[in-house]
Amino acid sequence: MSGTIFRVSVGFLVGVLALMALALCAADYYTTEQQRLAAAGDPRGALEASRLALRLDPFETDALEAQARALQQQQKYEEAAAALREAIERDPNNYLPYLLLGNLQLAMEDRDAAVESYRDVLELNPKATTASTYMAQTLVVQGKLREAKEEYLKLEREDRIPYDALYNLGRIEVRTGEAEEGLKDIKSARRQARSGLEDLEGPLARQREEFIRGMDLAVADAMVVAGRESGARRILSNSPSEQAPSLLQLLDSDPDAYREQVVNSDIY
Repeated sequence: MSGTIFRVSVGFLVGVLALMALALCAADYYTTEQQRLAAAGDPRGALEASRLALRLDPFETDALEAQARALQQQQKYEEAAAALREAIERDPNNYLPYLLLGNLQLAMEDRDAAVESYRDVLELNPKATTASTYMAQTLVVQGKLREAKEEYLKLEREDRIPYDALYNLGRIEVRTGEAEEGLKDIKSARRQARSGLEDLEGPLARQREEFIRGMDLAVADAMVVAGRESGARRILSNSPSEQAPSLLQLLDSDPDAYREQVVNSDIY
C-alpha cells in the first residue's frame, strides 16, 4: 500500500514538474514573440505577448521589462512605471529595471525621480556607465553643474567617459572657472568624435558632422573665456555654422560681453 502511494506521489510530482517546464518554455516563446512584435512596430501585439509570458511564469522579469517598453511606446507611462516597479520587487538585485525606470521618468519629465533611479543602478553596479552619463546629463539639465561635474570626473578618472560626456564636462569646466581644462577636454572630445566619423553614413554621418560643428563653436567659447581671443577669432572665421558670424561680431565689439554670455549660458 505504501509503495503504491509513493509511486502515485512520484508520478504526480513528475507531472507537476513537466507542466512547469512546459509553462516556462511557453513563457520563453511569448517573450521572444514580444521582442519580434516590438521590432516589427506592433506595440499592442508585443504588450499582449508579454502579458501571456507573465501569466505563464510569475517569476519572470524580462517580460515585465518588455511590457514596460510596449506601454511606454503607447505613452502609457504610469502603467509602464508600475510594470518596472513590479520587476524591481521580483528581482531587487537586477539593476536593469532601475535603469529603464530612470529613462521612463525622464520621458515623464520627473528628473528628480530619474536621478534617484540612476543612483539605485549605481549602488547595484558602480560600473554602469550608461546610468552615470544619464544621471550627469539630467543634473546638467537641472542646472546642477557641480554635481554633474563630479559624475563626469569619476568616469574620466576610470577611463570610461564617452566623448559626448567628455564634451559636457569640458563645457561645465569652462563655466565653473576652469576654462583651460575645459578647453582641453572639449578638444579631446572633438578629436574622438572626428575619429569615428568615417565609419558613419547617411543621416548618422550628417548628425555627427553637425555635432562636431557645435563642438567647434564650444572650442571658440572656451578660448574666449580663457583669454585666447585670437584663437577664437580664427575658429569663428572658418566655421560654416550660421551662428559664427554673429559670435565673431560680438567678439570683435565686446569680448567681455562674449565671455559673460558663455559663462552664464545653459548647456543643452
